[in-house]
Amino acid sequence: MLRDVAATVVGLAVAIAVIMGIQSIGHVIWPPPEGLDWNDTEVVQTYVSQLPFAALLFPILSYFLGALAGPVVASKIGTARPIVFGGIIGLVLLAFTIANLIQIPHPHWFSALAVAAVPVGAWLAINIVSHGKD
Repeated sequence: MLRDVAATVVGLAVAIAVIMGIQSIGHVIWPPPEGLDWNDTEVVQTYVSQLPFAALLFPILSYFLGALAGPVVASKIGTARPIVFGGIIGLVLLAFTIANLIQIPHPHWFSALAVAAVPVGAWLAINIVSHGKD
């Protein structure tokens, strides 16, 4: 039980690190304006609305890959079934994603893909790990 809790925490940390890493790459390619106030929702919304399409793909890719990596790592560490790790980590990431979308309005297509990317990544992780145990 304790091992599975630790595996879940490590898997969630890996997922968040993957998300932050990929989004950091996007910020290097398309740096935010100097002095951008990330706490001002209107300023951030204006900034996001001016980003090119390719720049908005980085967060979506990060959500997908984070939701994929976290459960895979957790499943390698823990003893529970992969669906447990995929479900828990996927739900936490989905909650964070939705909270971010509420806080910072994005284009509708982005919101739909971001919300879909998390469960698809978690589902793929569950399937990869489950088939690897056959």
